[in-house]
Amino acid sequence: MSLLDVQNFTARIYTDENLRREFSAAPDDIGKQNNLTETEIGELVGILPDEINRFAESLFWKRLREVEKLLPLTKRITGADFEIYFREFANGFTPESIKKHLEDAIRFAEFLRERETSWKSDAARFEAAKLEFYALGKSLVFKRFDYNVKEISRRIHESPVDFERRKTLAVWMRIGKREFVF
Repeated sequence: MSLLDVQNFTARIYTDENLRREFSAAPDDIGKQNNLTETEIGELVGILPDEINRFAESLFWKRLREVEKLLPLTKRITGADFEIYFREFANGFTPESIKKHLEDAIRFAEFLRERETSWKSDAARFEAAKLEFYALGKSLVFKRFDYNVKEISRRIHESPVDFERRKTLAVWMRIGKREFVF
């Protein structure tokens, strides 16, 4: 296996909790399934599991904190569930682009759509759409929501919070250097 392949597998071990568990339980089988040589398997097994787990946890927390910064409304809305959802998401997704935190945030908002079927999902999708427009530099982003996302962001501090379903459209458009938001 090439050095790049070993590095990619090691990165997956650090970011995928299930793969890490499987490799710890059956290093030879998992190593061979991933085209590692016996020497490479031995070297990876030689890394202390505690060290791997500690490093993997630090990577998780870094990813989580960066996504929290990019999705502040979603973080506020989901509260403690944000971390639970993100851990589940992070175990199944590894960003591949050079804008890893941005990719994490946008894909996490999509992931939440499957977990949260209410106005919370719309708020996450709204924040992801803004990121697509501003951070990815798209010229046009058009999204349809089941709830009025402006009302959600304005009233989120009220307790208790409940919102009526009301179809809403949001459009971000860039023409030349001018930006328009509807």
